[in-house]
Amino acid sequence: VDPKRGCKVDVVFSTERYNQEEGEQRLGKCSAHVFFKNQKPRPAVNVTCTRLIEKKKREEEDQLLYKRMKQLKVPLDAASIPDSRGHIDASLRPIWDLAFLGASYVMWEKTSQSLHYYLVQLSSVKQWKTNDDAIDFDYTVLLHEFPTQEIIPCRIHLVWYPGKPLKVKYNCQGLQTSEEASGTVEGSAVAPTELSNI
Repeated sequence: VDPKRGCKVDVVFSTERYNQEEGEQRLGKCSAHVFFKNQKPRPAVNVTCTRLIEKKKREEEDQLLYKRMKQLKVPLDAASIPDSRGHIDASLRPIWDLAFLGASYVMWEKTSQSLHYYLVQLSSVKQWKTNDDAIDFDYTVLLHEFPTQEIIPCRIHLVWYPGKPLKVKYNCQGLQTSEEASGTVEGSAVAPTELSNI
């Protein structure tokens, strides 16, 4: 640890299927170099993995999820996923999965050497009908901040189309510097909607 430059952490880990009900649990091995610069969020990460899910299978799973989302007759408008007992209805699982993916962008950007986050709940979600083929959501998540134990609400706008990078724009309650807020990072959505503090 060099207080002027930051902290570098080397990590080795195995990957697991997020939804373990689908079968094979251990998918691959990864190593990562993580560099935290002077307690600032958004660490630099260099990851190398082996034996991950095959690209073709991942594309098939993405298409299946996309097809399910597009077949909804009425745009989704839901709250409290998981429910108070920790249960996620099977019909809402794809929404949870997309919300988890979008929230992971937020958790990565806000993580610092001394703070990290865990997704607790998707407290509300609204799907938007679009003129293009993208899946478009506004949702609010509750993130558990460690070690402070605070619960932080974040509004997230997510745009997704299979085979394209996920677009995420967010605003979390609490103090943020311009370095911590999204919109300054490559890959953020191009202002699909203006989000204000909750």
